[in-house]
Amino acid sequence: MDFRSRKWLGFFVFGFLFSVSGYLYADDVAVQQYIKGLKDKKENVRIQSAQKLGETGSPDVIAPLKDALSDKSEDVRLEVVKALSKIQDDDAVAAIAIAVKDKEEDVRLQAVEGLALENGKATISPLIDAAKDKSISIRELAINLLGVAGDPVAIPVVTTCLKDKKVNVRLAAIYALGNIGGLNAISALAPAVNDSENQVSIAAINVLGAIGDRNATPILTGVLNRSRDMEVYNAVADALISVGDKAAIPSIAVFIEKLGDADKAKFREAIIKILEKNKTAISKKDVEKAKPAEAAAPAVAPAPVQSPTAEPAATPAEGNTEK
Repeated sequence: MDFRSRKWLGFFVFGFLFSVSGYLYADDVAVQQYIKGLKDKKENVRIQSAQKLGETGSPDVIAPLKDALSDKSEDVRLEVVKALSKIQDDDAVAAIAIAVKDKEEDVRLQAVEGLALENGKATISPLIDAAKDKSISIRELAINLLGVAGDPVAIPVVTTCLKDKKVNVRLAAIYALGNIGGLNAISALAPAVNDSENQVSIAAINVLGAIGDRNATPILTGVLNRSRDMEVYNAVADALISVGDKAAIPSIAVFIEKLGDADKAKFREAIIKILEKNKTAISKKDVEKAKPAEAAAPAVAPAPVQSPTAEPAATPAEGNTEK
């Protein structure tokens, strides 16, 4: 490359770097203007400033947005929460957690919706707070999100929600416990199977069946000893089939004797399916046990196979001696 070519290349590189630095400087100036705009006297300027800062997605704007959560305007605080929700950072979650306790329901609801867009364990604590909110819709949403998170640390507060006055909240708590799973969740669901509302009771029974853990068997068979509608009993039968625990059969057999002929078929079928399930499980175990024995059996050497094109071996002719 001659001197003239290098000279033009140098000008090009310098120009490119200058333009890039110019853009970065312009962006930085704009961000500073938006941060300043959060304190503008005009509400619409503060709203637009919050929106623009959220679009940057930068953790650098979290601090000024957090300060703006004390804005006197509910609409501004709403936009600030939306902006924070666009920033994937634990500090943004901590800021949104402040809005979870806002005096206005709409802001609190927006904060919980914002937590749904964030990642990580940092969201669990503010969601637990939201699960205690006086708003039904906020409690329900927070419980659903705790279920999605699947962290066992939420089990105590979700269990408390099983006693909520609102059916939708109790249902949300049941499904959340089902998502979290584990022995503690199963134990927590025990009171819910005896809920006064059939739909809540059936939901808890269905979830225990879906979990499929045999620790749920005594909880499910216990329902058969209570006075409930037939639809609840039928849900128990289905759940016990899903769990597949033979220990349930004696309780089912006793319960059948209390039923009229028309209702017995469902529970006889349950016994048969549970037995079949266990037979299948035993068969699979037997097959697994048999595999090592088969592998240990002495191999029989295969007989040599002659090629179909091979000439037959010559045999000495009898009485072929010349005298």
